[in-house]
Amino acid sequence: MSTAATAAIDVICPAWNRSEAIRPTIDSVLAQTFEDWRLIVVSDGCTDDTDDVVRSYEDERVQLIRTERHGHPGGPRNIGLAASTAPAIAYLDYDDEWLPDHLAVLRRELDAGARLVATASIGMNDKGEEEYRSHPLNGLWHPDLQLLWPLYEPSRVGHVRGLPESVGGWTTEQTGMEDWDLWLRLSDAGERFTTVLDRTVRMHLSDTSRRHTMAVRHRLDLGTLPDEAACTKLTEAIGTPAVQDELRACFAGEMLRFYRSIAEAGELVTPRGMTYDEALTGLEKFVTDPAVPMLRELTFAAEEGGFAVVHPLQCASERHAERLREFLLLRDAGRHAIVRRLIAAVGA
Repeated sequence: MSTAATAAIDVICPAWNRSEAIRPTIDSVLAQTFEDWRLIVVSDGCTDDTDDVVRSYEDERVQLIRTERHGHPGGPRNIGLAASTAPAIAYLDYDDEWLPDHLAVLRRELDAGARLVATASIGMNDKGEEEYRSHPLNGLWHPDLQLLWPLYEPSRVGHVRGLPESVGGWTTEQTGMEDWDLWLRLSDAGERFTTVLDRTVRMHLSDTSRRHTMAVRHRLDLGTLPDEAACTKLTEAIGTPAVQDELRACFAGEMLRFYRSIAEAGELVTPRGMTYDEALTGLEKFVTDPAVPMLRELTFAAEEGGFAVVHPLQCASERHAERLREFLLLRDAGRHAIVRRLIAAVGA
């Protein structure tokens, strides 16, 4: 095996004030079946004993870099990248854990020619209980899907050396969604994800995470209503079974046409082992499932003279939001037309 300084995979882990709680994260790296790694923990100006906990590991592959406080993982990840020497990079957030085969799965795909890889995951709550397993359809990928959704969390991703630097590195803007921002810029540069069905990451879920608490700065406006009573009527109307069925039929038709078009063009990435037919069959079942609510994310923004009916867009930049609006206006036009019809009815 190579020495830590010339490992096959460098693992970058930004950390802030985790103390003993970071041990399960580090221990999950030590438990990897693929052993040719170096773990670079970047202490983001920690003020507790996190640094001492990391230094307490006697394994030379566990290394610490201390930096001034950034308050955002982008800066520490860039510092980790600058210190890396390996031909491949993996990321591990300080409150997540890997299953023992995570690095082996990444190495398998990278050795097969992949440049950017995402594995599947298991979601864990604050009590240490399993809450979900990522759906196989989460492994479907296309540049437009990367525009539409925040695929994928850093702890699930590995890539060949130099990719982030080629598009300007991790953003250090305090806007959240920095992973979505980077993967989208890589997609725009022509990089493509390889996805697998192997569930190799335990993701820690918390309602206080930045993804759940960040302010929504971008939106798609669908119309205006005169008062709160009209807003309540619209919410009630959207929630009725008849309207939900109408919205679902529009959504299913438009999404399936989109997925079929990119599959026929050979552009839809499916997880290793899943065929196009299996993907499209699974998608049809998902988008027609009556248990999946339609447009419950709509909200209202108080403005002079009334309320704007808003489809929130949790994007990292206005440019991203502008592109997402264009996509939704094209690919989700049917549902938006229904909402605008209801706005006209309840606001009259």
